[in-house]
Amino acid sequence: MATTPANTVFLRVDPVDVLERFTAELDRLTADADTAMRDGRARDALLAAGAMQSLLAAWKDRLADALVQTRSKRVPPAVRAAARAAADRVLPALGGQMRALEARIKVHRVRQAAIGAALRAASNAAAGAPALSYGPGARYGARPSAPMTRHALAVTV
Repeated sequence: MATTPANTVFLRVDPVDVLERFTAELDRLTADADTAMRDGRARDALLAAGAMQSLLAAWKDRLADALVQTRSKRVPPAVRAAARAAADRVLPALGGQMRALEARIKVHRVRQAAIGAALRAASNAAAGAPALSYGPGARYGARPSAPMTRHALAVTV
């Protein structure tokens, strides 16, 4: 019967493998979202963003274990150094991708808001004269009260 030495450390996860696999999957989803946003496919971009959130939720515990192992004194120094090197290589790249994606989203939101404002302005200008309001004392053939600034018609029965 083989026995293991008392100072053997069993890692719950391989930190380098976890960080690299997670980054590869997140890179793929980020590229999908980026391509969908550039092509104007809002639904696909939203699905890719949801997939990124699901990926993070599914990998949360493994990522936490991998990052803890970069600081743990119970983990052999060689493994700790490799995990730290992987984290130093992977995390800044992920941060840059997320900031670029956030900037694109902000630009898209501003663009959509500008389009909406232009459509509202065009709609109000095309309507011509403001709508008139009929007060509660109106009867058949009643005259309208003062013009309203919004295009609305209030009728009481």
